[in-house]
Amino acid sequence: MRSYVIKKIRSAPDWSTTAVMPIDNQPWGEPVDISAQAQICWDEEALYIRQEAAEKHIRREESGPMCRVCNDSCLEFFIRPTERMDFLNFEINPNRAVFLGYGNGQDPLLRIQFHSRRDTVMQEKLDIRTEITDTGWVLTYKIPFALIRRFFPAFQPKVGLRVYGNAYKCGDLTAQPHYIAWNPIDRPEPAFHCPDQFGCLIFGE
Repeated sequence: MRSYVIKKIRSAPDWSTTAVMPIDNQPWGEPVDISAQAQICWDEEALYIRQEAAEKHIRREESGPMCRVCNDSCLEFFIRPTERMDFLNFEINPNRAVFLGYGNGQDPLLRIQFHSRRDTVMQEKLDIRTEITDTGWVLTYKIPFALIRRFFPAFQPKVGLRVYGNAYKCGDLTAQPHYIAWNPIDRPEPAFHCPDQFGCLIFGE
């Protein structure tokens, strides 16, 4: 199991000094010339995520609410905050279309949709930003702990806390279909919703 220390911050994230989480395991299909990485930090209010992909042929067709962003060039982050298998997943494409889900790897995934004004405000608080670069694209956003506590009410981040998660790069309908993970996944077919295969995330100082 891989591990990653989540740096604590006291102002805006400085990605130049934040450790890199390489998304470099390609357990399925032919190897592709696509690479990705993630960086994570935290403060008292939220997790901050930066993911970057190097890929020549970017697909960005999906744009509707809760669409299948995994068909496009897609970056994903899954977090399991407790010893239980329940997790939240965040899947986002270059159009800033986002798919949120709550699952456990066994039962059908619960799609999280935003209907009320309160939920609209919460969606805005994700602060999703994307940028197309010469070599691929970059994604940044944040996950408010208030959102995590909707599903895990006792969740309280603190230095030394260990949770579980994984980061992915995929693209089902891209020119080079691919499925790449940070923590290795031991499954015969592509499967990201495997909470027992997550790595360890440690809240650092």
